[in-house]
Order: sequence, then structure tokens, then C-alpha cells
Amino acid sequence: MKTAVLILAAGGATRFGSVKQLALIDGKPMLQHCVDTASHLSPGAVFTVLGSHADELRCHISGTEIIYNHQWQQGLGSSIAVGVSYLKDKVDAILVLLADQPRIKVDYLERLVALFEGQHVACSQYSSHLGIPAIFGKSHFNALMNLSGDTGGKALLESIRPAPKSLALGDVAADIDYPEDLTAFIQQIEVE
Repeated sequence: MKTAVLILAAGGATRFGSVKQLALIDGKPMLQHCVDTASHLSPGAVFTVLGSHADELRCHISGTEIIYNHQWQQGLGSSIAVGVSYLKDKVDAILVLLADQPRIKVDYLERLVALFEGQHVACSQYSSHLGIPAIFGKSHFNALMNLSGDTGGKALLESIRPAPKSLALGDVAADIDYPEDLTAFIQQIEVE
């Protein structure tokens, strides 16, 4: 089974106040950390959806094929739809990641992939809902391509019956939305 990793990094990061994807962690842009993690899992099969600040971001990342979402202002759902539309005929499954979750490491993604084997979908379990990172098989590609606006994978995952297999995210669930989130994350990794 051929699986691609699709990283969502098209947003304008308005809450962060600057180009969040380029925020440095250990001297490397946050988006590059995500690409590197994905590359360890699926070498040569990492794709990143860019929109806002696409030209600037493209100059600072490597190891991923770029997919442009020219309608990125429409929200996360449109980025998923654009990415899946690009990949649908090339792969059997797509692992969707968010660029702003640097706590998620290869070991978590490997466990998610193992959970997916033989399934149509496997996803992450947050404290109160299902969400991304998630792996979708071909049977869900059409539904993903029909997402729009800010309706991301969460709504689709919650609608699947029986409920998909899920893996608890635990303390790696938090994403980086504000500068203080990044500061807290950097302080945490300095202590570890």
C-alpha cells in the first residue's frame, strides 16, 4: 500500500502575528521540523499544502513537494481538498498532518500507521474529539475532496460509523497558535 503524508501549512497564522510556519525551533523552521518528521516515516512521499506566504515558505523548506492552495483563505477544509485532489490517483492512503504540532514525533505516527493497517481510517483521539493526525484510505478520498471552509477532518472523522480506530494523543496534542505557545514549547524541550 502506497501512503503519502500531506502536511497542511497554508494558513495565514493571524493569531500568531507572523509567519508561524517559519518560527524557529532549535534553529530550524517549525514547518521543516514537520517535514523532517514526515520524511522519516515516508521518505520521498511528503507533500505540503501552502497558501499564505507560499513564496517565502518555499525558500525555507526542503524535502517536500509543494501543492498550492490558491483559495487558502477559505480554510483548512479547502487545503485538505486541494491536497487530496492532487494525490488521489497516486496513492492508496494519505496521512494528514498539521504543520503546527511540533510535539508529534515519528514514534506516534508509526503507531498510528500500525493502527491503520487493514482499516479505512485511523485517527488521533483528543480529550473530547477525534482529529488529525489521521490516515485515510481511498474510500474516504471523495469525502475529503468535498471538504470546504474551516471544516477540516474532524467533522468527517466524527461522522464515520462505526467510529474509526483512534490513538490517544495525550500531552503531544497541543498545537502552536500564539507566540506564548511556542515559548512554552521551547522551554519544555530545553528541560527535557
